[in-house]
Amino acid sequence: MEYIVCCLNIKESYARITNHFKGHSYIGFEEFIDDIDEVKNKSLYKKWKYAVVDRKLPWYDQAVKFFKKNNIDIIYFNDDYGKVIASINEKIPEPAEDNNSGGKENLGDLNKACRVRYIEKPTTLVVEKKVYTGIEKKLIIVSGLTRCAGSTTITLSLAKYLSNLGILSSVIEPPIGSPTIFNWVGIEDRLEGCGKDGDGNFYSYPHEISCGNRIRSKAEYVFDNISWIVADDRKEQIKKWEHNQMLQLVYASGTTPITLIDIGGSLFHEAVKPLLSIVDLVLVVIDPFPTSCKIESGRLSELLKLKNDGYPINFIVNKWNSGIDKKEFLDFIGVKPLAFIPAIDLALLYKANCQYRMPLSYREVSDVMESPLKEISSLFIPEEFSSDFSRSKKGKKRTLFAGVIKKFKRS
Repeated sequence: MEYIVCCLNIKESYARITNHFKGHSYIGFEEFIDDIDEVKNKSLYKKWKYAVVDRKLPWYDQAVKFFKKNNIDIIYFNDDYGKVIASINEKIPEPAEDNNSGGKENLGDLNKACRVRYIEKPTTLVVEKKVYTGIEKKLIIVSGLTRCAGSTTITLSLAKYLSNLGILSSVIEPPIGSPTIFNWVGIEDRLEGCGKDGDGNFYSYPHEISCGNRIRSKAEYVFDNISWIVADDRKEQIKKWEHNQMLQLVYASGTTPITLIDIGGSLFHEAVKPLLSIVDLVLVVIDPFPTSCKIESGRLSELLKLKNDGYPINFIVNKWNSGIDKKEFLDFIGVKPLAFIPAIDLALLYKANCQYRMPLSYREVSDVMESPLKEISSLFIPEEFSSDFSRSKKGKKRTLFAGVIKKFKRS
């Protein structure tokens, strides 16, 4: 089988090209990729022979340079679907049937195909050798002082930041309240994009644990150097979640050094609170909106007490803006926050959500978040990782993403 990676400006182009080759067992397409970093990450364990590159791609020059450097044959796309389809057919003709087989399958070819599929399949072990050296395992809870404080945004941004550093992490979201990550990062859409539209193609750890089933190892869904251990939103909502189930979920995957647990505003939930004694770090995200802070002053006092008792609690101020007097705010919360994250243009957050992307993928977001994220991550990763990454970015010309907002696709 010949494998093709498509770097296209919009997902509709990807769907139109790949749909033409449905049923062509000798051609395999990589799932839709809209980030040069994701291309580089996947190249660590994927082998592509061809790359379809859209000339309108914001990171076109970077893509062409990367594929040429890695001797991957480029098929250029310039809004002419027929030409691209013809090029693929020309480069990868349908293999001729073996008339000497007598109706029997060629076992040699079958074995060869199996070997190719085995190599193509991303294995955590291979990635581990490349990125885990010198990093201690850390369990990190990300919570919000108030509802919609931004714990999920911070979780995804941290995961993406670590991915940019070449560090594999896990994102865990327990089925408490209304889980959102499965939909936020568009896992269903990603599965459909690579021809996997059945429920069986996503292993929902929370549902398996809730049903009392024996947990499979290394079954998590992985993309962009991140293992996603979240509930499948297509399945029935889990109504009861206890502490022993929470422990099973936290330790479901031991393959990544950094585990980020997004629990939203449920830090004091009966299934979560006991975790405070075993996690390495608790990041409490605060929205500085005065009324919200006032309403949750009792909860803030309880958190400060836990911090004074030695629990690893740190505060992050999200959505920071000039409308808040810094001295008054710090006097009110009674602690110096680990980091201040500036308010992000809501249009960018909405755009990221519509496109199933992590906000940090946009330059406008990374420019204002990189420094505080570096400060936060300094608590659990060696300094040399972020230092090397910062040095590698110096002098590089970066391209703004134009991006076309995609509509939500719901089944």
